[in-house]
Amino acid sequence: MTDASTHAWCNGFVTEREKGAPSVASISFHLGTAVFDGMMAYWNGDHYHILRAEDHLRRFRLGAARMGLAIPWTVDQLLAGIHELLKSEPKGTQYVRPIAFRGGPELWVTGAEGRPVDVSIFTVRTDNHRDLDKPINCQISEIERISSRSIPGQVKVSGAYVNSFHARKTAEKAGFDDALMFDREGHLAEASAANVFLIEGGRLITPRLKPDVFPGITRLVVIKLAADLGIDVRETEIGHDDVASVDGAFLCSTLMEIRALSNLGVRELITKDANEFKSIVRAFRSLTHQ
Repeated sequence: MTDASTHAWCNGFVTEREKGAPSVASISFHLGTAVFDGMMAYWNGDHYHILRAEDHLRRFRLGAARMGLAIPWTVDQLLAGIHELLKSEPKGTQYVRPIAFRGGPELWVTGAEGRPVDVSIFTVRTDNHRDLDKPINCQISEIERISSRSIPGQVKVSGAYVNSFHARKTAEKAGFDDALMFDREGHLAEASAANVFLIEGGRLITPRLKPDVFPGITRLVVIKLAADLGIDVRETEIGHDDVASVDGAFLCSTLMEIRALSNLGVRELITKDANEFKSIVRAFRSLTHQ
């Protein structure tokens, strides 16, 4: 279990966390129409380094706008709010979660457009909750990645994560840590809440970005690091047969960072020993300690 910060930044002010919560009658709460994001604030002894903060906040604002939640604060104002909030909490590496929603009461599926858009930001201390060096195993899930024809797949819409919850809980019941999901066309999309890279023949292979694949910022960082290291990356369609033949694989996300897969289904992988994986992990961790 994780404990959220005692305070939150809400609509321009740092306040007690629960004062930044929506009404129990909030339309966003009932319909899952809130939009959120997440970023890591790394405590490096005397300062916080927030990895790709502006990219995260731009994505947050654009995603919210796509759902009709026009955020009235700029990227700079949101970032200043995050730093103000971090000052109110004990020092340590924190996961930062901004969320936009309509907090007031509403009944109908549509019709709340006149209500104000609220933004709250809280943090979760992560120092003692992540074993980043421990490999995880993944189920090849029978649960399909939700189609972008139903819900925007490139926006962190809160209601869409029922799909992620269902896939991961099903995997956990079967003895796995996570699940790889395929889209309606049978192509690999992502894990429950992370992008995926496969290792084969000294190169990395990852699903190409399309509406059913989330455009993770950590995914972009990995691709850039691979280019800097001279590691070939191929973005392409990946089927079940392709997954069955790889040497290794890893997941990446803001909170997970980069995690080796020890197994895909019942098949063991050599991810932790792959030079490509080790090089990228070293390069990534150097970014977090600036």
